[in-house]
Amino acid sequence: MYVFLNFEHRLGVGCKVLVVDLDGTLTLSRNTYELSVEALLALRRARDAGLRVVLATANGLDFALTVARYLGVRDVIAENGCLVHVDGVTYELCSGDMSAVDRAVLATGAVEPSPQNKCRKYDLAYVPKAANAVELVRAAVGPGYVVESSGYAIHVRPAGVDKGTAVRWLCERFGVPCHQVAAVGDSDVDVGMLEVGWGIAVGNATPAAKRAARYVAEGPSGLGFKEAVELILSGEACTP
Repeated sequence: MYVFLNFEHRLGVGCKVLVVDLDGTLTLSRNTYELSVEALLALRRARDAGLRVVLATANGLDFALTVARYLGVRDVIAENGCLVHVDGVTYELCSGDMSAVDRAVLATGAVEPSPQNKCRKYDLAYVPKAANAVELVRAAVGPGYVVESSGYAIHVRPAGVDKGTAVRWLCERFGVPCHQVAAVGDSDVDVGMLEVGWGIAVGNATPAAKRAARYVAEGPSGLGFKEAVELILSGEACTP
């Protein structure tokens, strides 16, 4: 059993911020959208212990803010780092017009657009129709854009920004060393934040996510997140 009051007293030397992915991390598995009860309870414990919780997702901002409200979370990283919503204000870390990119991607015939694209600004999402959809999309958009799969969709966004960029931005805004930011995720799109923060990968994370993390949980998805929170509250995470 972890003594939360002792942890809260030590917040200056442990984790101060918890950045957590949504799909595949707070859900029951990497192929469902159903949230894990164990993960929700762990999220509440982390928040009640004094951690500032940030939801970091590949989803669009409107969707992310809606989910965050029901999770009791106020800060959001959306569109894989392109948008950051903090203290009621949205900041754009990406720039550019993605309409020509969208046309080029759809012209491949290898994907279908996500319904969320109507509300997305920089990170566009697509449902693959072909086994080699990522390669075809990457060839269509060229080197100025990142093309990667979250396991739920193929994402295309301007190069140079990812969830790690957003976490680094938050470290500066919050005045917190990045090693005091615990980052928990499961997929390739989480690699940036796992490398910038004190990264924890859930047990069924992709190989790239596991390599980027300092700690790999045994449990999958939501159960792995519960394990991550227990590690954080024990004081063993967020060491330099």
